[in-house]
Amino acid sequence: MPRFSLKRAIALWLVLSVALVALLIRESPTLAYTPFASIEIQPRAGRPIHLPNRIFDCTQGAAQWQCSAALAEQPLDLTWSYSPAFPAELGDCGATYAGRTVSCREAGMDFVRGLQYRYTLQGDLELSAAQLNGLRWHYWGINLLMSLRDLGLIGLGLGLSLAGGVLVALGAWRSPGRWAKGIASFACGMGMAMLVANYFGRVLLETVYGVGISDDQWQWLTHGLAIAAGIGTWISTAALLYFPFGPVMRLIVSLLAGVSLFSLLAQSPGAYLLSFMGIPVGSGSFGSHLPIFLASGAAWLAAFWLYRRRPINTRRFLSFAGGMGVFAIGSLLALMGLLWLGYVD
Repeated sequence: MPRFSLKRAIALWLVLSVALVALLIRESPTLAYTPFASIEIQPRAGRPIHLPNRIFDCTQGAAQWQCSAALAEQPLDLTWSYSPAFPAELGDCGATYAGRTVSCREAGMDFVRGLQYRYTLQGDLELSAAQLNGLRWHYWGINLLMSLRDLGLIGLGLGLSLAGGVLVALGAWRSPGRWAKGIASFACGMGMAMLVANYFGRVLLETVYGVGISDDQWQWLTHGLAIAAGIGTWISTAALLYFPFGPVMRLIVSLLAGVSLFSLLAQSPGAYLLSFMGIPVGSGSFGSHLPIFLASGAAWLAAFWLYRRRPINTRRFLSFAGGMGVFAIGSLLALMGLLWLGYVD
């Protein structure tokens, strides 16, 4: 791929990624103050029309929630009663549109901000087909995202992460300079930080209490150790890429980089990409062990390239570690973002 085309591809990837993140944030169910997970209109014919939570203005009374929004210049009002002792458990949904009673039914539940329910407004709300289509197009963002469902959104995040990793790998192969070294060494640092956080995070609290450390103190200590280990691995890997080390130190740093990349790849949601390729990754199947085998082989191959200090091996390491690092970190951020914004649970 010509250098200019690669730069344009990276720019296009950045634009698409930023646009998708902006759309996800704008339509997020969790960023709106509502007692429900989602509201949709189910016409008598056709697909449901999803309404974004951000259009509802909700107030919480002593024993009742009231939410209102304007649809086709007419008010949509929703009410739920609840017991003050159990405010999260809503009673039956009551709905009116333009002063007329509308059937409002529970349609499932999500763990958006804890347990919250989805609701469906049955019927056309006495709106014409053109008005219903106008609502669908007016709120195209939430309807597009909801049509993808959980797996579609996860697949989209993994696909963008994979595309970013491929572009970074190509860029590092073409220009194995400062940016390529920075991305590859940062990926190693992230992997080591995740390894330390995961290991110490599994220590039983009974063990921590036995040495006089509280839960909060142990959390701070775990995070501090993870950050320190990650920064140390980041710096040592970058130093090995810039300066000549002796064989012993080169071996130690290369092994640390290999362990870090294994941790990063093994803990990233990129393993779900195998399920989209039709390979089962559930427990008890060969596919459940395949991500570990692939991560192990890839990490030790990268460590070998880093240890064998030759220009071609350095180029291979930068391209491989940078590309896989962007894919692993990107897929992890994508899944965390979808969880935090309330699109998957």
